[in-house]
Amino acid sequence: MKQIEARFSFRPLNEQIQVDKMFNYLLVAALLPAMTLAAVDFIPCDNNAPVAESLTVNDCSGSVCQLTVGEPLRAVASGIVSPIDSATAEAHIVVRVGGLNMGYEMPPEYEDACTNGIEGGCPLTAGTAFTYIFDSEVLDVPARGTTAEIEVGLTGDGDVALGCLKFNVVVN
Repeated sequence: MKQIEARFSFRPLNEQIQVDKMFNYLLVAALLPAMTLAAVDFIPCDNNAPVAESLTVNDCSGSVCQLTVGEPLRAVASGIVSPIDSATAEAHIVVRVGGLNMGYEMPPEYEDACTNGIEGGCPLTAGTAFTYIFDSEVLDVPARGTTAEIEVGLTGDGDVALGCLKFNVVVN
């Protein structure tokens, strides 16, 4: 019978912790630019509604997002803090070109943000952050080939604004 020799090597615990910390720092350093680049610049709406802490739209970054008609659209607004307790949330969208409303309406299947958009659904609790996700398989907006301003907002019980933000896109 063949004899198997086992060898074990242990590092001192404090050395292993230092290696683990260094790996964590390297991981954060590698991911931080990617997370920063994925953010889309946005501004609050005129109604003083709460805004998200961050917004991602597809793989866009910066001040103008390039979108393509017929392609999927995924927008994620994270860290919106509800100003009230609300059992309902209705989504709206406004598309403006040169300050003019283009008449685009939120598709009916996305109007009830509790069932299609708010992560975890409703009710919302005052002072608690939530995430709103608009996920459409096919983008179809009226403004094409020019910079447009997209306003997306949520309205809760008593017509109270739960959140709203605006960002710029070019739709091709």
